[in-house]
Amino acid sequence: MIIALLAPELLLFLAINERVSAGILLKKVLKFHPHLAKPGMLDRYIPGRAKSTNVSTQCPYVVQCLTVIEQTSQPYFGLVHAFYANMGGFAFYGSCSDDTPTVEESPFEVAANPRGAIEVPRFETLVYIMKHFPHIITNIPEETILDRAESSSLSKAVLIVQVGRFCTNCASRLFQGLPLSLLEVSTAAHAFCTLLTYFVWLSKPLNIATPTLLREKDAQEVYALLKCSREEYDEALEVAKKRAEGDSSAPTGPHSSAKIVLAANALQHLLPTPERPPLQPGFKEPGIMLVPGNLSNKSPNEGTASLPASIISPILYGLAHFLAWNDHFPTPLERLLWRTSSFVVTFSGLVGFTMVFPLLLLDKLLNSGFIQALAGVIVFLAIPAVHIVASGSLIAESLRQLFFLDSTAYQLPSWSNYWPRLS
Repeated sequence: MIIALLAPELLLFLAINERVSAGILLKKVLKFHPHLAKPGMLDRYIPGRAKSTNVSTQCPYVVQCLTVIEQTSQPYFGLVHAFYANMGGFAFYGSCSDDTPTVEESPFEVAANPRGAIEVPRFETLVYIMKHFPHIITNIPEETILDRAESSSLSKAVLIVQVGRFCTNCASRLFQGLPLSLLEVSTAAHAFCTLLTYFVWLSKPLNIATPTLLREKDAQEVYALLKCSREEYDEALEVAKKRAEGDSSAPTGPHSSAKIVLAANALQHLLPTPERPPLQPGFKEPGIMLVPGNLSNKSPNEGTASLPASIISPILYGLAHFLAWNDHFPTPLERLLWRTSSFVVTFSGLVGFTMVFPLLLLDKLLNSGFIQALAGVIVFLAIPAVHIVASGSLIAESLRQLFFLDSTAYQLPSWSNYWPRLS
């Protein structure tokens, strides 16, 4: 909420990154398993329905029942699942113990504090799970995820109507030649970024306090495999191969640790060409992203989507401030400060983009670490600091102008008398 109030362009930047990250995961999953794509409503149960022109002949009650059956029985992986997974929504419960001698004594010992026993897989680990063991996640319906979210369609609709009314009011004032106060301009910029953020986050579950714990037997086997070291993986693979060949002497239970036995169970499904899990650590550090929605999300899109998002989000936020270019200011110096700050906020990302590439190219030619360090200081320290100062000055000036408003700023546009609203 503080970020949305003081720096809505930063929230939009994070939202774009999360949407791209979810799209990357979804694309990878559907590449591995095309059948997990979200199905059509009734095409599977009514052959040729999509090509039929006489749909009215179908009984509406039969159509409704078949829709419910398809949505609840057909497992799929959609954008909601991808958002939820990147948020840390799917987590394993417990910690593997090498000292546990038997499978019956589960290696997933529950700690006294349940949150201390939660392990959230990293992005690469999620991709590995969805490639080889998608059933442990796709058996959780999308409706189950959304049912836990506190944000409803009604609350979103009310907010969109309120923001839409404010933006329409600003447009009407400009159309009728009435001035906009700087506070209205700043609010319009916030509202525009808010609407874009809501659009980008349209499929993202909101306000879910705890992740979904994967505690079934299959999930325990996958978790044991992911926690194996190189030596343990080789041992588990050897056990899995012996079992596949029908070797009754393959260790089970007391002949091997429970982690090896469970990992071998998971590897049996990957034979004859098993793929080694991602290198350790395959899970996020304790305390990071235990609650979905944490801002510490790491994914492969950081080097690709972050750059254009860092350019687009400041431009979308800063352009609205140019509406007050010829507005009334208390002093000429404050007008100059507003115009300069508007330029800085709008084009800070673009300036950083145009500066970093020549510096990195020069560093590559000269093979000097100093230039690369200089580029990092400019992009990650200097430009953000200047952007924060300029954005803060815009907010401060919009509040200061309230004491020097022209009388026409209090006039209402004529259309507002006919717009229904609650007050």
